[in-house]
Amino acid sequence: MSSLSASDSVLVKELFVSSKTPIQELEKMLAVFDFDHTIVDGNSDVVAIDLINPTNLIPDRKDFPNNWTQYMQQVFDVIKTIEISAEKIIDIVSLMRPNDGIPKLMRALYENNFEIIVASDSNSVFIYHWLKHNELSDVVSSIYTNPATVVNNAIKIEAYTVQTKCDLCTTNMCKGAIVEEHALNTNKIYNKILYFGDGRNDLCPILKLTEHDIAFPRKGYVLENLLKSRITPAKVIPWCTGEYIYEFLTSSKLIST
Repeated sequence: MSSLSASDSVLVKELFVSSKTPIQELEKMLAVFDFDHTIVDGNSDVVAIDLINPTNLIPDRKDFPNNWTQYMQQVFDVIKTIEISAEKIIDIVSLMRPNDGIPKLMRALYENNFEIIVASDSNSVFIYHWLKHNELSDVVSSIYTNPATVVNNAIKIEAYTVQTKCDLCTTNMCKGAIVEEHALNTNKIYNKILYFGDGRNDLCPILKLTEHDIAFPRKGYVLENLLKSRITPAKVIPWCTGEYIYEFLTSSKLIST
């Protein structure tokens, strides 16, 4: 299904660092999406890990207590040794089911003048190909994630960054900083930010939101529980489907049908 052509590799790199031409835009609206368990109903890294058979070949997570990207590189290395191609991994990830109503929601936000970005601890190859397969590449202006490439039919992944300033986030990524830097780098002032996520690393950016913004933690996941003991100026709307969010935003007149 997917082709790992030279043009695809270039597109992956371009989408990973892409942003629209810096032009001062006042009263612009921004929608920030996590990927795993938010856009897709599952974890793309776990999908890759589940390809390893026999299971005793799966690397021990305890050997990489503070570095998920190093752990995933070990996973990809093992997958190569058992002769599963990068193309097969990408095909399987591309077929992951989106959360109900999320594609419709993303399309509606885009059509209602929201800029859409993805901030995820997955990797650029997985996210790029999933968006491409699901015909959503055009609605996403930028992807902030761990950069990955395909080398000799194997996936190579690097950490997005190395940071020590934020204790709420992992060392390879602070999503709060990503949202702030996106606004600076694109020279835009956002009068409303919608943030959609599910995990612990989505807490930091939500705590940085203002009273004009809305946080959408997925029901039943760790982010919803964390927000019960934290104070954020933003309005908090737990969700279970993209359809629920769509109906909320239409009834609030933030998007039109």
